[in-house]
Amino acid sequence: MVEPKTAEYWTARGYLFHRSGECEACCAKVEFWWTPGRRLRKLVPLDAATLEPHWSSCPNAREFRSLQAGAA
Repeated sequence: MVEPKTAEYWTARGYLFHRSGECEACCAKVEFWWTPGRRLRKLVPLDAATLEPHWSSCPNAREFRSLQAGAA
């Protein structure tokens, strides 16, 4: 059985909650979590309802990724 993703699931793996917000590409409610580790921490968007990575459900994920790559 697959373990459901909860806040406890992510914190047990070293992730830290940062803030709630909206996806800039599709306006879905997301939560931003810091990845584990002291170096190279990154924010990961998770769907607020399921706490699954948002890029797997965002209908505009590919478009948004290309916008982020162009901004760098």
